[in-house]
Amino acid sequence: MDEKLIDCLVDEAKELARQTESARNVMMAAARRRQETILALKAAGLSVRAIAARLGSSPSVVQDALRTAVSRHPRAARREERFPYELHVLLGAKLREHPEQLRRLARENLARMRETQRAPIAENWINRWEEILSLPVAEMEREMLRDDEEGRDMRQISPFAGALDPDERLIAMRKAQHLAKA
Repeated sequence: MDEKLIDCLVDEAKELARQTESARNVMMAAARRRQETILALKAAGLSVRAIAARLGSSPSVVQDALRTAVSRHPRAARREERFPYELHVLLGAKLREHPEQLRRLARENLARMRETQRAPIAENWINRWEEILSLPVAEMEREMLRDDEEGRDMRQISPFAGALDPDERLIAMRKAQHLAKA
């Protein structure tokens, strides 16, 4: 084979690898959202069998999705930590759909927060949120859902006020309550 043909094939293989990775990331995100949605259905009071029937799936598939979703959630001891975490799970999903709209809202909220006198630690958290908002969406979501002291503190001063509607907030509350019992 001549070098030009080899270069063309190498370029094609690289592009197909990029497309494959992109498709894999989309599928993984969709699978996570499906698992979270199944968890929300369970938290809303539906039984595993009822969820399976409505989804046209088997109860074992629903159980697997629930186990996977629950395993991703930290075992927060206090409601004050569980509820903000669940809000940010929903925000992460919403960020994938409307990243620029949510970034704009968060930046506007941060600007309003800066107008109020705050303790130095709160100023540091606001600065950290500004850094997080400049990250790619997947990294933003990872930072928002960190299960450490800084992650929990950051969720307490979240700049996403107004990003979720009342029904979404209710879903987050029910998931937090359900996970507290799990």
